[in-house]
Amino acid sequence: MALKRKKVYKFSDEIMAVDSIISFIFGIPSLLCILFSVIYSVVIKGKTPEFIGYILLAAFVMAITALIFGLISYKNQDGGVLTKRATIIISMIDIIVIVVLFYI
Repeated sequence: MALKRKKVYKFSDEIMAVDSIISFIFGIPSLLCILFSVIYSVVIKGKTPEFIGYILLAAFVMAITALIFGLISYKNQDGGVLTKRATIIISMIDIIVIVVLFYI
């Protein structure tokens, strides 16, 4: 006869994992930099100065960092799964938009 395993419940005081917070700190500004760059290039009718490329490069680095911290946050038991998924989704959106803008 197989022994039944008792369900173990773990309660955490933290709402979000620290890695998820770091991922949000990098992911949200990256998205804002992308939006600023797109809106600025539309306003000046495509004649973008050099600093827009630097802003998009910084946004790409922040998006990669956010993705790495989002993936690391899955190893942490603290925090909810929803925030961990949201950080990965935000960073993937950042990366996809930057890659699409690069090829346009």
